Amino acid sequence: MLNLPAKDLRGFSGRFGVGGLLVVIVVIALLLNSVFVVSPSEEAGTRWMGGTPMTSVPLTTGVHFKVPFFESVDRLQTSRSIYTLNGLDVYTNDNQKVTIDVSLIYQIPSSAVMNLLYHVGRAGAVDIEATILPVVRDRALAAFAQYNTLTISDQRAQITAQMRKDISEALLRLFDVEVIDVQLVGIHYSPVFDQSIEEAVRAKNLAVQAENTVAQKKYEGEQKTVTANAEATAAVERANGEAQATVLQAQAQAKAIQTVGDALKNNPEYAHFYGLQHWNGALPQVVGSGSMPMIDLSKGQDSSK
Repeated sequence: MLNLPAKDLRGFSGRFGVGGLLVVIVVIALLLNSVFVVSPSEEAGTRWMGGTPMTSVPLTTGVHFKVPFFESVDRLQTSRSIYTLNGLDVYTNDNQKVTIDVSLIYQIPSSAVMNLLYHVGRAGAVDIEATILPVVRDRALAAFAQYNTLTISDQRAQITAQMRKDISEALLRLFDVEVIDVQLVGIHYSPVFDQSIEEAVRAKNLAVQAENTVAQKKYEGEQKTVTANAEATAAVERANGEAQATVLQAQAQAKAIQTVGDALKNNPEYAHFYGLQHWNGALPQVVGSGSMPMIDLSKGQDSSK
């Protein structure tokens, strides 16, 4: 409202009276109530006494006029809006409950403004999100119902893409709302499922550990087998070598005996030579009667002359 100094008001009331002052105040109020501004991020419509729409097309950016006190203004944001739906319960195809958080970025075109303001839900822009919510919930439920709980993490991108497609098509068809993006910002499993996952992971780790233990024991057993085979082969080779050495030694001894025997047969003097060769230089301590010394020393002395 127009603010006038108290001195001016007293002067004005003195010249025109109290009634004139009231008329001026009413005129100013009517002028202020008959003008409204639509910002660049929104579009608007008007209703007569909160009921019948007075506009057939949305009012865009700028200054507009309305009938003061009888015509109300409804505004609707047409710039990009973000709608976040937290704590939505959905169910997978194995009947597991999963709680999700969904973020929706959308934009309302001019062609959808009048419909959303006056033909969907309550008049005005008070329940736009309530209008969108059932569609988002339904399409999210349908998307998750196609997947198993254990595969959600791996297939998160596919689930998000499916939700984006389904929600975009439904909001465009039902309300002419353009969906810019849909993001699955949170997935929360039930405590029971989390516990079962932890137990499954623990069991899997124990199984892997057991497999590793079996593999280690198997490897150790194979190493022992290889070592035993190697030792057995070495023992066989060693026994064969010793046997061959014994045979060769026996053959050598037999050959030597045969050679000595042949020499004794062919040359009687070889016996005397063989005895000298193997004599340790000590004479016998006792020689019995009728015995003869093994070495004839006199023959050796004669031979030295």
